Amino acid sequence: MENKLNREGIKNYSARFAHKALEEFFKAHENISGEQILTVQPIRQINLFVIKNLFREWQKEAVRLRSSYFDYDSQQVKDAMADFMNVLSRNISISRDSFFNLFVQATEETILLIFSPYDFYIHIVERNNATLSKADLERITKYVKVNKNIINLLVRQMNDENADELNGENLPALMDAVFAKIEEGPEDIENYLKEFTKVIPLQVSDLYLNEEAEEVKTDGSSEQKQDSSESLDSETKAHAPTRTDGNKEAPKTLLDELSDTSKTTIAEIHEKRKVESIRDSLSINQRFMFINMLFDGDENSFSETLASLESFDKFYNATNYLKENFPDWDYESEEVTEFMEVLEKRY
Repeated sequence: MENKLNREGIKNYSARFAHKALEEFFKAHENISGEQILTVQPIRQINLFVIKNLFREWQKEAVRLRSSYFDYDSQQVKDAMADFMNVLSRNISISRDSFFNLFVQATEETILLIFSPYDFYIHIVERNNATLSKADLERITKYVKVNKNIINLLVRQMNDENADELNGENLPALMDAVFAKIEEGPEDIENYLKEFTKVIPLQVSDLYLNEEAEEVKTDGSSEQKQDSSESLDSETKAHAPTRTDGNKEAPKTLLDELSDTSKTTIAEIHEKRKVESIRDSLSINQRFMFINMLFDGDENSFSETLASLESFDKFYNATNYLKENFPDWDYESEEVTEFMEVLEKRY
């Protein structure tokens, strides 16, 4: 069964997220300044996309200012316009209603960029009347921080093919070429999921139309290109049954799905091969499971423990260290068993 992005669900979630995320700020402020935009949300990518979209609106305003009575190609006029824009950029003041729309758009684009970069680039081309010039794409690069390697490769591919713009006809082939050249894996979604969930839990159904068949791949697989309606960089299967609370079904967040899917791998027999780094050998599912179930959600404790374990040259030294420092662990549990299996491969 094919998994399709729930574009309407993403828009709806973005609006709900924006209402909640901006609620406290606008209780204390009537307007938001440029400096405040850059820090209004812990997910920095959202703030940067707000600035990107704000600049896009400025460009529209600048076009509307043009008059047939003046020579806008004159260098003096260009310099004056640049100075004017610089002054405006230092005096940003946006009301809640106007900022809300910018923030919703930025949230939607951030979700696409994190969970399906392929769809993100389709989205920005569609928003630009089905074409996007190479100059505009290059301008956007400074606002993209998540999976930045993709946009850099896309610009380079356009240069290689002498393509001056992105459009519905050349975008698929260009993206195919880009994904074929990508060496590093997609960026981890773990921290982004946590930040979104702090505001409003991100449900599987918010992102995908087929929840039961959903699979989010985040293991850095080289098979990153998918159909434009599919998730690109995910590793979670969302086919586990929904948990219940009494007689009521509790909706599952993506964090729940990652944790539950991790458990299904515990009974599997892992390939017996030595690994050079414990951390690098872990899938995102395992990291979620170990941090949440063995380290009480404390990522610092998890990282410090891995660093200590890496320093040992014998398996029994590593296991003694764990038993001394984590005497409350249930060493017969599935989670600890899987952790120990991973640890054993290191030695």
